[in-house]
Amino acid sequence: MLHPMQWRRIMMAAALLAALAWDACAPARAQERPVHRTGAPIVVELFTAQSCDLCARANRTLSQYARDGDVIALTFPVDYWDYLGWRDTFAQNAFTRRQRTYRRSFGGRGLATPEIVVNGMRHAHATRADEIDTMLTEINRAPLRPGPSITITPRNRRADIIVGRGAAPSEPADVWIVAFDPGPVWETIGGGVNRGQRMPHYNLVRELRRAGSWSGAPARFDQVYCPRDCAVLVQAARGGPILAAARTPIRE
Repeated sequence: MLHPMQWRRIMMAAALLAALAWDACAPARAQERPVHRTGAPIVVELFTAQSCDLCARANRTLSQYARDGDVIALTFPVDYWDYLGWRDTFAQNAFTRRQRTYRRSFGGRGLATPEIVVNGMRHAHATRADEIDTMLTEINRAPLRPGPSITITPRNRRADIIVGRGAAPSEPADVWIVAFDPGPVWETIGGGVNRGQRMPHYNLVRELRRAGSWSGAPARFDQVYCPRDCAVLVQAARGGPILAAARTPIRE
């Protein structure tokens, strides 16, 4: 007969294994739940890094959202993990600053990866598929907030952007132009915790640029950089909610 303490250890081990199995299944559950929204796309931003041990899995999770025509999924590699022995080949400090702006907006302090931010309003650890699913479901069920129309006209590695008329925000909103590579873009990691791994990146952001502001009246931005694919985000100041978004058509 087993001693009560032995039974307790066995039960604790079983509970731990069950929790690990549940976590391992999380990405699969996320893949089974495509996101659809009529009238305005959902913007899903992933902050990731090549020296983050959970980020390869998070990158693959983002790929599921990137395939949905009603979602603008974007990957922003950050640079604050470079001290671990591998300099992220796609990271930009501008992306780290964007995540830091969100962190202040959400009332947090430190930065962490992988992190998902949805519509500039909600955030979650990118491996918590159930939490992300809940956020997306709640956003889907909420009434659409009126936002300006966005027209993107590609012109040979450039684009003309028109942001239409809409309800004026309390202070001018930022108009962001996001140039990205749909990918997958693969990189073999040469150091750090992911040394030797071949990591995928989907909708990899190559450039983030503030084109100007929008105050409710129509605004036009000509010849902005858009070499292949780009998105336009109209966002409340200081990392606030995304008021409107559009992207160039998804290429087959």
